[in-house]
Parts: sequence; C-alpha cells; structure tokens
Amino acid sequence: MKFLSLLVWVGQFGFSVIFPTVFFLLVAVWLRGKFGFGMWIVAVFGVLGILTSISTTRSCLRSLRKAAEEAGGKKEHPISFNDHT
Repeated sequence: MKFLSLLVWVGQFGFSVIFPTVFFLLVAVWLRGKFGFGMWIVAVFGVLGILTSISTTRSCLRSLRKAAEEAGGKKEHPISFNDHT
C-alpha cells in the first residue's frame, strides 16, 4: 500500500511541474487575443509560469522525500547519555 501511495506522489509531481506553466501560457494567449496585448504578455506569463513550476517542484520534492522516509521506516538512533530527559 505504501508503494501505491508513493506512485500517486510521482503522478502529482508530474502534474505540479507541467500545470503552472501551461496554465499561465494559456491565460497569456487568452489575454493577448481578448485585449490585444503584444507578445510581451506571453513572455511575462511564461516566466511567471516557469518560476511557479520551480517553486511547486521544490515543495513537491520535499513532500515526496518526507513520504519516502516515512515509508522506508527511518530508523531512530539510540539515545546517548547526554540526550536523556
């Protein structure tokens, strides 16, 4: 079951990388057609989409790493003498 959960995370990762850039570009093309903006709007929204994809990718990778560590059964180190409470 843990393997299936990690597989879902991989699908989410792919969606998180692709969707923001495609969404921003589609909005830019729509704005360009609707309001007559120049090609600069596509470039600006393209850069915003790429930056959003990078941010989302970093966040998703952190979550994926955490889920993988939990699924792998991360072993705890024994308590040393000075760590007793």
